[in-house]
Amino acid sequence: MRRGYSIIRKNYRSSFGEVDIIAYDPSTETIVFVEVKHRKRNSLSSPLESITPSKVNKIRKTALKFLSETPVRYSSIRFDAISVVDGRVEDHLENVF
Repeated sequence: MRRGYSIIRKNYRSSFGEVDIIAYDPSTETIVFVEVKHRKRNSLSSPLESITPSKVNKIRKTALKFLSETPVRYSSIRFDAISVVDGRVEDHLENVF
């Protein structure tokens, strides 16, 4: 929301998987599907390292399911990732997959 996006849905689930946040970026007319990963500060891996090819595939299929059943206008779609460490947003990466 700090970037001016409108939240369309949170925790959208389909038979393929889940998308944590679905947002709309009005400046680019883009639907943004966001994967949020949490970790504690002393974790051995970064939150974004846990986004596997299998997870990416599930998110893409879930996004297509959402778009097929939800009447929403958009010019493009994008997949972002947000890493949260100890409850604080550490990074917001656009177009990660």
